Amino acid sequence: MLRNALCCVAVCCTVALAGCGPASSAKKSGDAAPDSDRPGVVVVLAAASTTNALDEIKADFAGQSDAEVRISYAASSALAQQIVRGAEADIFLSADVKWADHVEGKAAVAKRRNLLGNRLVIIVAADSDIGVETPEDLRSAEVQHLALADPEAVPAGRYAKQALTKLGLWDDVKGKVASAEDVRHALTYVETGAAEAGIVYATDAAISKKVKVVFSIPADLTEPVRYPLLLLKPPAENPAAAAFYDYLGSPEAQRVFEKYGFTVL
Repeated sequence: MLRNALCCVAVCCTVALAGCGPASSAKKSGDAAPDSDRPGVVVVLAAASTTNALDEIKADFAGQSDAEVRISYAASSALAQQIVRGAEADIFLSADVKWADHVEGKAAVAKRRNLLGNRLVIIVAADSDIGVETPEDLRSAEVQHLALADPEAVPAGRYAKQALTKLGLWDDVKGKVASAEDVRHALTYVETGAAEAGIVYATDAAISKKVKVVFSIPADLTEPVRYPLLLLKPPAENPAAAAFYDYLGSPEAQRVFEKYGFTVL
């Protein structure tokens, strides 16, 4: 029954978060399939946790540029693998240095900078009275399912596993893990009650009224949570992409990122 319930939630999440792949993102906005070879078209592949902030920044940028920015959101691991396999993209915003390094080691990268920082939090449903106040409480029988982005590949899940391992809790809770394809799906598992608790980025918890934060995980329990920004083609090849890359580091974009809880590096 649990497996069926989680499958149903995953299907609902996929529909609700349409836009995780290039084609679905274009479809959501009524555009044709992304085509970075067209003049003035900028194709961005970005970590799912940046969805709300980047959507707002994209709208702001559109008010001062003729460029057409198309953004597809998914787990950094999945996006990095798409780029390495030859997917058309101009910019990659990863939630993890590891996957940015993976891309840079196998594909052309014109520019790179660490753009953002984030942190992890433990969440439960907003109306939950479950007794979870610390990471140790995740061992409780009250927590039958712990929502994490895939801890073997997706940055948010990998960071969560690092923290739980350092705390000596991983072996106790790994059997409870409800693995999600990205951090937004992990958030939805908790929102819908498919998991009693979850570990997500603070920025994801902040956008939802259906969950509450019960514990902020100290930064020293994980490697630094950094979001590298990669410009994949030389500026002369797509000036619009270079302009959007620069705009993401502008004071205007910084204010938006900070509004959603990111640290701007």
